Amino acid sequence: MDQNLKRKHPRRNLLIGVSVLLVTSGWIWYQLSKNHDAVQNEIKQELKTIGYAAQAAIVKEISFSDAYHYRGTVEAEKIVTLTSETEGKVVYSAIEKGKTVSKGSVLVKVDKSTRESGYQISKDNYEKAKSDYTKLNELLASGNASEIEVANARLQMQNAASQLNISKKQVFQTLILAPESGVIIDKKINQGEYVGPGVPLGSIACLNEVLVNVFIQENEVTQVRKGMTVTVKADAYPGIKFTGRVCAIIPVASAAKTFPVEIRIVNNKLQKLLAGMNVSVVFGEDKWSKALVIPRNALTGDKKQAAVYIVHGSRHPVLTPIVPGKKYDTYLAVSHGLKAGDTVMTSGLLNVEPGKKLQWLTIQK
Repeated sequence: MDQNLKRKHPRRNLLIGVSVLLVTSGWIWYQLSKNHDAVQNEIKQELKTIGYAAQAAIVKEISFSDAYHYRGTVEAEKIVTLTSETEGKVVYSAIEKGKTVSKGSVLVKVDKSTRESGYQISKDNYEKAKSDYTKLNELLASGNASEIEVANARLQMQNAASQLNISKKQVFQTLILAPESGVIIDKKINQGEYVGPGVPLGSIACLNEVLVNVFIQENEVTQVRKGMTVTVKADAYPGIKFTGRVCAIIPVASAAKTFPVEIRIVNNKLQKLLAGMNVSVVFGEDKWSKALVIPRNALTGDKKQAAVYIVHGSRHPVLTPIVPGKKYDTYLAVSHGLKAGDTVMTSGLLNVEPGKKLQWLTIQK
């Protein structure tokens, strides 16, 4: 009998150990499950109480200008280089940087004493040749001269007349006149210096008309026409508008796929446009259109589908797909997906997620 009891003890101990292990495991599982439920419940409770602030805007229809703006720089219509046509000493010079000159005004005088002496000699030679021709012509009529003598005298007179014209021109060339009205921008000589034919004396910038070159994108250059009127605004003259006309459209794009367009402006205002001034050229300033718009910071979604969050009366933001249109400064036109009066979120978009509550909403005017 004692031996039977000894045999039953190990089996009973094993059963007891297994039972204890099962009970312990069950208790641990129960505690863990209870803790997990408590943690999840605590998270849910915390999320329920989380409130976030956001801003929103009302979808509305606004009139916008269809004008497009480009930056440019004023250039002189042309720059004329002054050169000497004769040689000699400069006895007078009115070439000074920044000086305004009129067409035809005297800018430089070159010593003409040598040229005048040559002119006088040529004049005397011409008078003698003319007199000889007249006398021989009279002698021919009386039979005392031959036709060959008269022909030679006529030729000498013609040559003398040509030389006289050259000498007269050379005297006139000692005066260098302004070929155009403008402003002297460069000076190369001073009074007392010696000049020769072709020597540069200075430069004149003609500013009665000025040019502005802009580079227009390919999707907008098709709307530009030669001769069309544009508005030009200079940074130096706030609030003042200048009128320009498109005078050239270059049909060859730059490396950036933009097309050069040249604007000509009659520079007749009191506020003169100067070469080098920065300006804005406005194309289509008189064209307006209406569009349903939202602030650009209301846009969300991805590359495939643009969207916004519409906030209804319950303050539950609803992600709504839209079809965006043209950009107007800080606004974005919407062609489909919204209607006037809808409320769209403009800030706090990253806080929209399940369990979070939109608690404070500010409507932007």
